[in-house]
Amino acid sequence: MSAADLERVILSALLTREIGPSEWIRVEHSLATHRWHEPDHAVVYQAIVRSRTRDQKHWREQLAAETARMGFPDVDWKSFLASTTRETKLERLIRQLHETR
Repeated sequence: MSAADLERVILSALLTREIGPSEWIRVEHSLATHRWHEPDHAVVYQAIVRSRTRDQKHWREQLAAETARMGFPDVDWKSFLASTTRETKLERLIRQLHETR
């Protein structure tokens, strides 16, 4: 899987799965220095990080508005809100992403 594909799967997982507070801390730490391959991916991740909540329902309603305020009104949200394979571990996906550098 390409780095851009991994980024999309990771972002989709962040937006569609229940993620506990301790896992969020690990994810944010793991992605803090990641150089996103796709500009839309970077924008979506920044909008997620800026959000004051970790509620997927809130994101579905508010992230499009947040990215528009950031100057990116044309993000294709359908591709990010698609369901992902639940068996895939988020930490493993992030590790694979780091290995593609």
